[in-house]
Formats: sequence, C-alpha cells, structure tokens
Amino acid sequence: MERVIFWNNKGGTGKTTLAFQLLTEYANQNKEKKILVIDVCPQANLSELLLGGLNQGGSAILLMRQGATPRATIGGYFQMRLPSPYSAPTFNPKDYLTKPHQYNEYIDENIDLLCGDAMLELQSNAISTLANNQIPGTNTWVAIINWLNDFIQPIENEYDVVFLDANPSFSMYTQIAIATSTKVILPVMLMIHLDGQSRMHFL
Repeated sequence: MERVIFWNNKGGTGKTTLAFQLLTEYANQNKEKKILVIDVCPQANLSELLLGGLNQGGSAILLMRQGATPRATIGGYFQMRLPSPYSAPTFNPKDYLTKPHQYNEYIDENIDLLCGDAMLELQSNAISTLANNQIPGTNTWVAIINWLNDFIQPIENEYDVVFLDANPSFSMYTQIAIATSTKVILPVMLMIHLDGQSRMHFL
C-alpha cells in the first residue's frame, strides 16, 4: 500500500492545495479504490477543505469532530497514546476517522479522513520527551516514530493508498508522518524572471 506525504520545510509552497487537488481527483478517477487521508498539520486546513471549506462550514464541522468522544482527530489518537507510548493499546482506529462525504457531498465516498488538530502543537514537547527517554531494552524513538504505523496496521487491508499532509516543520509529529510514508511529494516554488517581470510558479 502506497503512503504518500506532501511535505516541505518551507511554508507557502502549496502543499495543502496540491494534496487536496491530487487526492480528490485520484478518488474521483479511481472510485473502486479506498483512500485514507491523514492530516498531520495543526492548522488542519486540508481537513477543513474536505469537510466543506468556507462555504459549507468546514471549520465548524472540524470543531464538532474535535468534540466527539473519543476526539475524532489525530490529536485525539495521540492523546490516547501518551499514557501508552511504547506499545499500542487495544483501540479501534475507526473511532477516530471521519467520512467527509457525510458533511460535504462534493467529496467522493471512497475517502476517509483522520482530521488535523491544533492539539498537535501542545503535544509536541511531550512526544519528543517520550522519544528521548532512556529505557533499557526499549528503543523509545522507534516506538514513538511508529505511532501512525500502529494506527494504520489494523486497517491497512481496507485501503489502497494513504495520503498525508504535513506542516512546514520538523516537529516530532512531522517526523512520525514522514517515517510512515513510502513516497514524498515535495512542492517547490520558483521565481522566474521574464521580460523584466518576476512570476511565481509552483512545481
């Protein structure tokens, strides 16, 4: 199963926009395939777009999912992992997933979403501390870096591809997302000078 991440350490290169366009078009052209989207960004812009954007109250729907029990976001999953950081407890990944089509008719039904969450920033230091602990017989960094692998593993046979969107940082949660991926799409921005004028191009 391919796991494709959109990432660049520089902001403003169009990662989230490209991720949204690519994954929704892929879902539309491959309706027989099941797609899992993981939004590993505290701003959660990709989640808001999938849930309806500005015109259909995507932000309000995201807040509703954050208020679910359990909290139906990546932050909710990470919060569950904090007391059990080095071995996955018994849990159902589907408790944390959202089907965007239920809220946004323009998104195909073959997409499931693990919503982004501003809580990631608050959790980052705690996760880094856990990764750097020295525990004899336990590779703490590897255990932490596999948190998203632990999430995907019970349901991996249900999906054909995973798309991940990460923010422009190298925070611990971003490292977890990158380590989960098999391919990286690295959008870049070029400034091209033609006839004395500068034009910005996204690649």
